Amino acid sequence: MRIFLIIVSFFLYTTLLYAQNRSFTTALALERFLQYRPDRTVPLLLAHRGGPEPTETENSLETFRHTFQQVPEAILEMDVRMTRDSVLVLLHDDEIDRTTTGTGSLKAMPWAELKTVFLRDLRGKPTRQRIPTFDEVLEWGAGRVVMAIDAKPGVDLVKLMKTIADRGAIYSVFIICYSVEDALQIRKAYPEVWLALGFNQADHGETLQKAGLSLHHLIALAARQNREFYKRLHHDGIPCTAGTYGPGNLDEKPIGEVADDYRAVFQTGADILTTDRPVEVRKLFR
Repeated sequence: MRIFLIIVSFFLYTTLLYAQNRSFTTALALERFLQYRPDRTVPLLLAHRGGPEPTETENSLETFRHTFQQVPEAILEMDVRMTRDSVLVLLHDDEIDRTTTGTGSLKAMPWAELKTVFLRDLRGKPTRQRIPTFDEVLEWGAGRVVMAIDAKPGVDLVKLMKTIADRGAIYSVFIICYSVEDALQIRKAYPEVWLALGFNQADHGETLQKAGLSLHHLIALAARQNREFYKRLHHDGIPCTAGTYGPGNLDEKPIGEVADDYRAVFQTGADILTTDRPVEVRKLFR
């Protein structure tokens, strides 16, 4: 038994060490990580808004660091917005009341005013943490971790992509797009960038191709689907996410009661599980 425990401990240590030393500085490294693989034995985990615990803040550097420390292979999802004076910052809502100690519309406020407020944790309790700029997060995460960039409406995509490129983070991100037009605009300037688009139907890829968008380096964002849905996307080499967060979904229920349901989502064909609790979900597949 003692020898067995030593072997298991060594395996877990080397796995963690490998994940923390993984580098995302080349197109090949990112492709190997994100591409559809029929031999994948565990899902990729996308930490929704960074995967904060109840005492943590969403979309914050502190939470990103903590999630990375516990689940170094997790994809960190973040919401990017733009201030009145065109500074890119991280916050989910335009109205800052829910997540900060301030009030008002982010897009109507200058950065000088926004940087004086503090973030609230998920319980609504004020912290001493500030709203991070997008540049600060890229400086920390570039080459270290894969980041899913949710650019909210009104964000200047040219400025967004230039910031990513200037920080050397092109091979550390994929961009969540709200329209085919946005996807085409980004791909025209950055042909190798990974994009993520909503898929409501399994044959949506055909519609995208007709619009001029290549399925190369594409991720499908979807609710939980059936096996045939995933099979169709995988035929085109497209990895697919499945969201487990939100009212009534798996993340809202005790983990012990729905452990098999998480596994079933992956076994049915989802490649990436988008979750509010990446640390707990990761344990289900280890």
